[in-house]
Amino acid sequence: KQWYQRRVAITAGDLDSFKRLYWNEQSPEPVVKYFDDNFVEGEWSMWKLEYMFPKELTIKFKTNNLVKGMFQRLETMKKFAFGLMYVFGEGSSYCIGGVWMGRGGGNFFMEDENWTQDIPSYTCTQLDMQNPTDKKYWTDFVAGDVEEWNGLPFVQDHIF
Repeated sequence: KQWYQRRVAITAGDLDSFKRLYWNEQSPEPVVKYFDDNFVEGEWSMWKLEYMFPKELTIKFKTNNLVKGMFQRLETMKKFAFGLMYVFGEGSSYCIGGVWMGRGGGNFFMEDENWTQDIPSYTCTQLDMQNPTDKKYWTDFVAGDVEEWNGLPFVQDHIF
């Protein structure tokens, strides 16, 4: 997506370095430190996503497949975004929640028609990294410290 790359500013933080740290570090501290040292408001935006129709999510493997399908459709976004989507639930009750970081100050999902396919099914709330609650929310996901969502236990993470 060269057109998108030309539209967004060069960033202080390097997404590949962030992803490499996330995958290779044993603890979340270096990842969070890299983020804190390199995040510049407006160059990146953070988003909380929550699936809007949890009553439809009654089977674990179908819920996981919903996330995997979304990731396949977002494949062209890999150079511009990082996302963590978690599946929570048990029995016949599941939900999906996550956090995303993307280039630019706005909702990067709306920058390409291929990126918008699944987004209408999610509540997208921009996180303010100056707000301690939003910052903790982001950090908890990056650290893997989210053990429940709306009273449902963690089942599986999906990393984009």
